[in-house]
Amino acid sequence: MFGKSSRETSKSEISATPEVESSTNLNVDNDFSPNISFPESLPETSTSASSEVVNSELVNTVEKISRIVSPYFIVVVGLSLYDDNFLIGGILIVVGILSLFKVSLQDLTNLFNQVKKFLGFGDN
Repeated sequence: MFGKSSRETSKSEISATPEVESSTNLNVDNDFSPNISFPESLPETSTSASSEVVNSELVNTVEKISRIVSPYFIVVVGLSLYDDNFLIGGILIVVGILSLFKVSLQDLTNLFNQVKKFLGFGDN
């Protein structure tokens, strides 16, 4: 039932198939990137530098997307945990909402100090 199929390809069938020639817009390594002719006078460091620029642009793009998506993910996980564990779910929801509004720890410290001053406790 789960064994090899009864029909196996013979070596004569494999050799009878025509060889596929590589396209002119494929590299020799068949990595599906277009052939771009570079001048022979450029050293290899310039090609690695250009790939570093492309990689850094990709990293910057991924970081931007991550900054947008991660607070929503934290809130969703907090909402899913809220029924099972009120404390952890509530903390995750609060942290996610604070990060959505881009509230930093310094902002929270300033708010806490202002509340202390308003209540009359001052800088004690």
